[in-house]
Amino acid sequence: MTNGKVEYKSIHECSYDDFCDWMWASSNVVPFMSLVVKNGMEYADGGFGNYLPVKAAIERGAKEIDAIVLRPQKLIVNNMPSENAFGVLLKTFDFMLNQIGDDDILITNLQSKVRKTRVNCYFTPRVLTENSFIFDPDQMAKWWKEGFEYAKTQSPACYQFD
Repeated sequence: MTNGKVEYKSIHECSYDDFCDWMWASSNVVPFMSLVVKNGMEYADGGFGNYLPVKAAIERGAKEIDAIVLRPQKLIVNNMPSENAFGVLLKTFDFMLNQIGDDDILITNLQSKVRKTRVNCYFTPRVLTENSFIFDPDQMAKWWKEGFEYAKTQSPACYQFD
């Protein structure tokens, strides 16, 4: 956030504890979560900078990538009318993230052609939640199991160019 640009970190380029800090920073959606201050800089993302960071993996030389996309492949949204300003704000963030996600998948498709990379995208079977700011470990474990079982029955949406 301090420099207004996306940074990518690798477990091979820093310590385990530092990588855990970077993972935490990457998951923070501002203004709903705190900024992470590290080395005198403020960090946050939550998908705003890059929802599906496959392009960075391709640029770093990956030849095959498995990407888990936390939404259905065919996203159909039918939002109810907003009841307050907070609801409008949440819908706005969801809309922006969905558009960024669509753009990232398009970029992935184009980059995989150029770099001859196979990208396997696995989508969820349905919209898992209408409020991604509620963290319920039991519910999340059920979603993981549901998604894992669903993925075993599906062929991934692949972008492969030989």
